[in-house]
Amino acid sequence: MSIKLDKSPKFLALITNETLSLLGIGLVLMLLSGFMGCTSKQGNAVPICNLPDSVSFKRDILPLFSANCNKGGCHTGPSPTGKLCLDAAVAYSQLTRKGSGYIDTLHPNYSVLYASMVSNSRPMPPSGKLDTCATALILKWIVQKAKNN
Repeated sequence: MSIKLDKSPKFLALITNETLSLLGIGLVLMLLSGFMGCTSKQGNAVPICNLPDSVSFKRDILPLFSANCNKGGCHTGPSPTGKLCLDAAVAYSQLTRKGSGYIDTLHPNYSVLYASMVSNSRPMPPSGKLDTCATALILKWIVQKAKNN
Protein backbone atom coordinates (compact mmCIF):
# COMPACT_ATOMS: atom_id res chain seq x y z
CA MET A 1 0.00 0.00 0.00
CA SER A 2 1.32 3.45 -0.84
CA ILE A 3 0.17 6.84 0.29
CA LYS A 4 0.31 9.74 -2.12
CA LEU A 5 0.90 13.16 -0.60
CA ASP A 6 -1.14 15.91 -2.18
CA LYS A 7 1.35 18.69 -2.98
CA SER A 8 -1.11 21.05 -4.59
CA PRO A 9 -0.97 24.71 -3.47
CA LYS A 10 -4.49 24.39 -2.06
CA PHE A 11 -3.43 21.53 0.23
CA LEU A 12 -0.11 23.08 1.22
CA ALA A 13 -1.87 26.32 2.13
CA LEU A 14 -3.68 24.39 4.85
CA ILE A 15 -0.39 23.39 6.48
CA THR A 16 0.94 26.55 8.08
CA ASN A 17 3.64 27.17 10.65
CA GLU A 18 0.87 27.90 13.15
CA THR A 19 -0.71 24.51 12.47
CA LEU A 20 2.64 22.78 12.89
CA SER A 21 3.34 24.72 16.10
CA LEU A 22 0.00 23.72 17.56
CA LEU A 23 0.60 20.09 16.59
CA GLY A 24 4.00 20.24 18.27
CA ILE A 25 2.52 21.74 21.43
CA GLY A 26 -0.15 19.05 21.47
CA LEU A 27 2.43 16.28 21.21
CA VAL A 28 4.54 17.82 23.98
CA LEU A 29 1.53 18.13 26.25
CA MET A 30 0.47 14.54 25.53
CA LEU A 31 3.95 13.26 26.37
CA LEU A 32 4.24 15.31 29.52
CA SER A 33 0.74 14.65 30.81
CA GLY A 34 1.26 10.91 30.91
CA PHE A 35 -0.37 9.90 27.62
CA MET A 36 2.90 8.28 26.57
CA GLY A 37 6.31 7.67 28.03
CA CYS A 38 9.67 7.65 26.33
CA THR A 39 13.38 7.92 26.94
CA SER A 40 15.75 10.64 25.81
CA LYS A 41 18.68 10.10 23.44
CA GLN A 42 20.92 9.73 26.50
CA GLY A 43 18.71 6.91 27.75
CA ASN A 44 17.30 8.93 30.66
CA ALA A 45 13.63 8.51 31.35
CA VAL A 46 11.50 11.51 30.48
CA PRO A 47 9.32 12.37 33.48
CA ILE A 48 5.62 11.69 33.25
CA CYS A 49 3.78 14.71 34.56
CA ASN A 50 0.34 14.64 36.07
CA LEU A 51 -0.88 17.99 34.79
CA PRO A 52 -4.33 19.15 35.86
CA ASP A 53 -7.05 19.21 33.21
CA SER A 54 -7.51 22.91 33.83
CA VAL A 55 -4.49 24.93 34.93
CA SER A 56 -5.21 27.60 37.54
CA PHE A 57 -3.10 30.75 37.73
CA LYS A 58 -3.56 31.04 41.50
CA ARG A 59 -3.27 27.35 42.37
CA ASP A 60 -0.63 26.21 39.87
CA ILE A 61 1.32 29.13 38.36
CA LEU A 62 1.77 31.60 41.25
CA PRO A 63 3.43 28.98 43.48
CA LEU A 64 6.02 28.36 40.73
CA PHE A 65 6.79 32.08 40.61
CA SER A 66 7.06 32.28 44.41
CA ALA A 67 9.43 29.33 44.58
CA ASN A 68 11.60 30.17 41.57
CA CYS A 69 11.27 33.77 40.40
CA ASN A 70 10.78 35.95 43.49
CA LYS A 71 13.78 34.72 45.45
CA GLY A 72 16.88 36.79 45.86
CA GLY A 73 15.10 39.97 44.84
CA CYS A 74 14.83 39.03 41.16
CA HIS A 75 11.24 39.51 39.96
CA THR A 76 9.90 41.10 43.13
CA GLY A 77 9.62 44.43 44.87
CA PRO A 78 9.66 47.99 43.56
CA SER A 79 12.63 47.48 41.16
CA PRO A 80 12.27 43.95 39.76
CA THR A 81 14.69 42.49 37.25
CA GLY A 82 13.60 43.25 33.69
CA LYS A 83 10.81 45.45 35.07
CA LEU A 84 8.73 42.30 35.55
CA CYS A 85 7.31 41.86 39.03
CA LEU A 86 5.91 38.39 39.70
CA ASP A 87 4.58 39.07 43.19
CA ALA A 88 1.13 37.51 43.64
CA ALA A 89 -0.70 40.85 43.77
CA VAL A 90 0.61 42.09 40.39
CA ALA A 91 1.96 39.08 38.48
CA TYR A 92 -1.06 38.59 36.20
CA SER A 93 -1.33 42.24 35.22
CA GLN A 94 2.43 42.40 34.62
CA LEU A 95 2.42 39.31 32.39
CA THR A 96 -0.58 40.45 30.37
CA ARG A 97 0.52 44.04 29.80
CA LYS A 98 -0.40 45.01 26.26
CA GLY A 99 2.58 44.70 23.93
CA SER A 100 4.83 42.97 26.48
CA GLY A 101 4.87 39.62 24.66
CA TYR A 102 5.15 37.71 27.94
CA ILE A 103 1.97 35.80 27.09
CA ASP A 104 1.01 34.95 23.49
CA THR A 105 -2.03 32.70 23.48
CA LEU A 106 -2.02 32.46 19.68
CA HIS A 107 1.56 31.14 19.61
CA PRO A 108 2.13 29.84 23.16
CA ASN A 109 5.61 28.47 22.56
CA TYR A 110 6.71 31.96 21.44
CA SER A 111 5.51 33.59 24.65
CA VAL A 112 8.45 35.37 26.28
CA LEU A 113 7.56 33.76 29.62
CA TYR A 114 7.72 30.21 28.25
CA ALA A 115 10.59 30.78 25.80
CA SER A 116 12.81 32.26 28.50
CA MET A 117 12.21 29.26 30.75
CA VAL A 118 13.24 26.74 28.10
CA SER A 119 16.09 28.76 26.60
CA ASN A 120 19.43 26.96 26.39
CA SER A 121 21.53 30.13 26.27
CA ARG A 122 19.88 32.27 28.98
CA PRO A 123 17.33 30.22 30.90
CA MET A 124 15.12 31.65 33.60
CA PRO A 125 15.61 31.32 36.43
CA PRO A 126 19.37 31.93 36.07
CA SER A 127 20.04 29.46 38.89
CA GLY A 128 18.91 26.66 36.58
CA LYS A 129 16.03 25.64 34.37
CA LEU A 130 12.71 24.66 35.86
CA ASP A 131 11.94 20.99 35.59
CA THR A 132 10.10 19.66 32.56
CA CYS A 133 6.80 19.33 34.41
CA ALA A 134 6.87 22.96 35.60
CA THR A 135 7.52 24.30 32.10
CA ALA A 136 4.84 21.98 30.69
CA LEU A 137 2.39 23.36 33.27
CA ILE A 138 3.17 26.94 32.25
CA LEU A 139 2.82 26.08 28.56
CA LYS A 140 -0.51 24.36 29.19
CA TRP A 141 -1.75 27.43 31.09
CA ILE A 142 -0.84 29.64 28.12
CA VAL A 143 -2.42 27.18 25.65
CA GLN A 144 -5.60 27.37 27.78
CA LYS A 145 -5.64 31.14 27.13
CA ALA A 146 -3.75 32.16 30.30
CA LYS A 147 -6.81 32.80 32.43
CA ASN A 148 -6.62 34.69 35.73
CA ASN A 149 -8.31 31.93 37.72
